[in-house]
Amino acid sequence: MGAYVRLELRRGFRSPVNLVMLTAFPVALYLLWTKVLNLAPQGRQGDLAAYTMVSMATYGAMAGALFIGNTIALERGKGWLRQLAVTPLPAHGYVTAKLLSGAAGALPGIVAVLAAGALLSDVRLSVGTWPALVALIWVGVLPFAALGIAFGYTLRGPAATLAMTAVYFGLSVLGGLWLPVETMPEGMRVLAEYSPAYQAGSLGWRALDGLPPTWSGLGVLTAWTLGFGALGLWCYRRSS
Repeated sequence: MGAYVRLELRRGFRSPVNLVMLTAFPVALYLLWTKVLNLAPQGRQGDLAAYTMVSMATYGAMAGALFIGNTIALERGKGWLRQLAVTPLPAHGYVTAKLLSGAAGALPGIVAVLAAGALLSDVRLSVGTWPALVALIWVGVLPFAALGIAFGYTLRGPAATLAMTAVYFGLSVLGGLWLPVETMPEGMRVLAEYSPAYQAGSLGWRALDGLPPTWSGLGVLTAWTLGFGALGLWCYRRSS
């Protein structure tokens, strides 16, 4: 299983398409928000560049975690799982490798956007805040890796890509990663605060202000992680 995990990690990071999607796209959006549009969030204290940096880092990391499901769907369609079934790889080894690969895929987007904030937007934070942001954002998007596995074992081919793209953009907008939650209507704002994307972003937003995560936020993220994990396990067993 260790060999297969290494294979998955190497394959993911050697793909030019993956690297562009995971790094260049969120960086481009970050620069669009801060350098071109320069839209200061209403009712939000703090620096626009730093706030948007966390939002876009979370947005890019979500893609790296969630779209591991697209790989699973494509491999199912090509019969790769049937080939693995005759190898010594245990049944859970494939799921574990994909989960780790999705988690690792979230890191490039985080690092790239934070680097853009420091080098291109002159974001200045304390030395300890930078690694804390990487860790907090990474932990915050882990539920999406479990959700991606559920999608991968439920849908195939283009249908999986379309469904994950719709969920990805929908959760990103609802979670305040594109526009601050404070600008939303009141009813939508309440719904947004219970979304996994909002709670993932909140980990980093609070760190900018020197605040630790809230217990309620951690509880919401834990609930989403367990729920998506149970869904992914059920979809895997049903597919098997």
